[in-house]
Amino acid sequence: MKKIIFASALLCGLLYAQGTPAVEITQEDIAIQNKISDANQKIESKSVEDFFEEFADNYGIEYGQTENGKTFYSGYGDVTKKEGSQDFSRALSIGYQRAIANIQAEFIKDAFGRIANEKIITYLQDSSSNAREFEELPKGGAISQIFDKVKQLAGAKLDKALSDLGVNVEGLTEERKKEIFRDEFISESLTQAYGNMSGLVSVQTIVTQTSNGNYRIGVIAVMSDKTRAIAQDMARNRMPSIKGKGGKPIKEYLPKEDKDYLNEYGIRLVYDENGAPVILSYGTWGFSKDSSTDSRILDRLESRAKETASTNADTAIMEFVNTEITYSNKQTIGDLIQTTLKETRTADNVSLSEQSLDEIIDKSSSQIKIKSSGKLRGIRTLKRWTYEDENGVVFVGAVRAYSYANYLNTTQAITPKDSSTTSTSQKSTTKVQRSSNMVNDLNDF
Repeated sequence: MKKIIFASALLCGLLYAQGTPAVEITQEDIAIQNKISDANQKIESKSVEDFFEEFADNYGIEYGQTENGKTFYSGYGDVTKKEGSQDFSRALSIGYQRAIANIQAEFIKDAFGRIANEKIITYLQDSSSNAREFEELPKGGAISQIFDKVKQLAGAKLDKALSDLGVNVEGLTEERKKEIFRDEFISESLTQAYGNMSGLVSVQTIVTQTSNGNYRIGVIAVMSDKTRAIAQDMARNRMPSIKGKGGKPIKEYLPKEDKDYLNEYGIRLVYDENGAPVILSYGTWGFSKDSSTDSRILDRLESRAKETASTNADTAIMEFVNTEITYSNKQTIGDLIQTTLKETRTADNVSLSEQSLDEIIDKSSSQIKIKSSGKLRGIRTLKRWTYEDENGVVFVGAVRAYSYANYLNTTQAITPKDSSTTSTSQKSTTKVQRSSNMVNDLNDF
């Protein structure tokens, strides 16, 4: 396959003079990819688990299993707020980001993870003849001195004397405990991982409810040789090495109405009518709308929310290009059977009691750190939208898209013109400035 030679003096020094070999994909690949990325498809309401299973059955894939250079992943994020809450729109956006973070962490753990485990079994049984006896209290202690005084005083004289000493006689007790039986099993596992990933594309998302009535966002994502190649080309600002024979105009992937954007989260990979790959990113957010709030303030809140949505969209694109992930998870499990003898001593009485317990130990703690960075050149805003649902919750969003055509166009705008330069390579890519939506598929990855 011959190499594509890029000869634009205008961009010399900014771009590679020679692109990487173009990897041709079939029209069938593009058709499947674009169909699954079409935002106008309808998804029936179902549980997250059913959603994952149905997708796997329909496309014959197994999550986490690499086949034909593609690996599919699934994950979900719980939504903190209830439907109808003014914060519901923001909670949904965060829920999606949680889902993606869980998928990223799962990949890093499987690819680069290390696990260390320690198990401890402890057994203690005290059947001694004096097992139910406590040692004598040490002489000269504060409690011991009080008890000595108690023997010498009685009634009101006792109360007054102790009060003079600064002692409140009400409820004055001393307790001592000792263990006479313990059977304990503890297993501690520490899993840690660190690594980079690129080319993760969300294929399809669903917003649904759990059996308890809480909302959850499920995400299916894929990473393949092709998506990694596209991400590497973006990182190096070079002409895509993945090329098709033609898809359709990007605007045809967009939802027809603003309300249809409510289910759109994260990035999608589509191909435009020229066969060039385009990364679409849906960012969403919201703001609290109160009837008593000044209208001018509401306008500013809406503008600020749209900026946040745009930032969320850009962040998703940067994570596609390159993401650095640190993962740590500690699990402690086990069981415990314990018998404890307790001595309760008051001013005039000593009593013994026995306490028994049996419990299951189940503790966990985890931390995921995700870092990404990159240049925004080549990313354009395709649409900003606002929608208020039937519960009065305000959703806002921004659709951002990266294409090599956008990169060339922006570079041309900031590069001084040379009258001797003819930039013929930028002509055919100016149409790739629109966005697509929701759900990705197989053969095109």
